[in-house]
This record gives sequence, C-alpha cells and structure tokens, in this order.
Amino acid sequence: MSSAVNGTLHVLTVHFNTPALASSLVRRLPLATPNGRPLVIHVLDNCSTPENLRELRDRLSGLDSVTLDAIDENIGFGAGMNFLAVRHGITSSDVLWLLNPDTRLEPGCLENLENALDEGQFDIVSPFIFSGEGEAAWIWYCGGDVERPSLRVRHRLYGAPTTSGPTDAFATDFVTGAAPMMRASVFHAIGGFPDDYFLYWEDAQFSWKARELGLRLGVIPSARLWHAVGASSGYGLSPVFYYWATRNRFVYARDTGIARRRLTSGRGALESLRPIVWALRERDQRFRKVRAAMRGTRDGVRQFSRAR
Repeated sequence: MSSAVNGTLHVLTVHFNTPALASSLVRRLPLATPNGRPLVIHVLDNCSTPENLRELRDRLSGLDSVTLDAIDENIGFGAGMNFLAVRHGITSSDVLWLLNPDTRLEPGCLENLENALDEGQFDIVSPFIFSGEGEAAWIWYCGGDVERPSLRVRHRLYGAPTTSGPTDAFATDFVTGAAPMMRASVFHAIGGFPDDYFLYWEDAQFSWKARELGLRLGVIPSARLWHAVGASSGYGLSPVFYYWATRNRFVYARDTGIARRRLTSGRGALESLRPIVWALRERDQRFRKVRAAMRGTRDGVRQFSRAR
C-alpha cells in the first residue's frame, strides 16, 4: 500500500425523517475498521419532525462512537455533509465515508473499500451499489458519467442483473453521493458539495470539481452496498424531486461552463423536457409534479443570470 493506515474513519450520514433506517445503519457499523482505524459515526438530523427526531435520539442512545447533531432548518444533502465534515475534530489525515442512511453493507464492503483507498490508485472510491433482493437484485451504480451532448447523468449498467457487473476496480468520471470514501484532505481540497443545490446533481458537480483538480475517481466492485433507492431523502419521485432535479441540471451547467443554449436546443432541449414528460405519466399528484418540473426549469434558466 502506498499510504500508511492512519487517522480515524468518520462515517457521515444526513438523516431526514427515517429514524429506523438511520439507526439500523449505525448499529451495523463496527467500532473499528478491518485495518485498525477507529470508526466514528456522525449523524445530522436535517430538521425532521419532532417525533422522528425523538425516535432517532432514542434509537441512538447509549451507542459508543456516535454523535448526533440536530438543526432547525433543512439545509439539504450537500450542505448537510459539509456541516458534518468540519466538526468533531476531523483532521486532514482522517478518512471520510459519506453514507446514505438507506444503505446496508454487504460482507467485505468496508474492508475492500478501505484497502482500495489506502492502496492509492484512486483519491475517491465508491462501492458497487445495488438494489432489490436475491435473483431480482439489480445494479443501481457501477460507475457513470455526465453525457455532454444531452447533459444527462448516466449510471453504467443501470438496471442490469448484479451478476453482469465487473470484478476489477476501474476509473470513472462520476461518483454518486450515496457512499463515496476519501481522505478529509481531498474533500476539503474540492471544497465540499455546493451548498445551493439542496438535493440532486451535487454529486455530479463534486465529481467534476474533483476531476478538474486532477483527482482520480474509482469504483471497487468487490465492495458491495445495498441501497433502498429514494428512501433516505424522504421524497422519492415527489414534487420536491421534480423541482430540484430539474433546476439543478441547469445550475450544474452554469457551474461547469456549459452555455444555456446547450440545454434549450437540440438533444439538450429534449433532455430538458424529459422531467415534464415523466411527471405527465405519474398517477399520483400528476399536476403538482408537472408544475414542480416547470418551476424547476424556469428557476434553472434564471440561474444563468447569477454569475459565480
């Protein structure tokens, strides 16, 4: 290994009204990593209801090496992770593992991911992430990229059976925010997540900034993680999803130097219409979702007048 095994591994997770999921994740994590690093878990409650916050406190009560911060405003996923990453005595030599609360580690996940980071081939590593159970299990994340002509995030092998995935570690352009591991120095060199995205596309912007700095992103297929998909945000394909996912695609374009016309003509325009088409096909809250997607498009276009 090119890097010494040092520092503490800090697991960061942002909670919003899912106390059973968050506490289940916390209780399954060990007190130390297979390589001997102390493991500490930091949970941020992102303005859950009083009942859910109370349940979370009760479920985490008495657990060693667990901290719980609670704030009175929902600041979103990325800003929540940024909040945790500068607290609790985290130093540059420590390791950060950002984990969605609706995930479950498969045997060997932590060990293989930690080993891959310590070997030094990659600066940021992600596990192979799947959903479903048994023979119906399917690939949710196995590397990805942002397609430039259409400005669409593409997950490699999305929806394919887990048996069709690769076995060797490989480089990727895009690392999902569901479970990346990196040194704290890397997270801070990137500048953390953009605070103004709230939900969705913040991991695409984070990956883009990492690559701009020459950092290497990798997927470790031997590290497997199950993901409930959509449960941790508490929103799923709700009007909240349609608004922020639509808006932030435009914000990402602005932040990465892509002209607005790329999103309003050609393949980019077709992709811009896609959320509205999805919303029209919804059975539940159809018109609320259509309005949310349209507002997201309007507000996204307006972002281009706000220079960084």
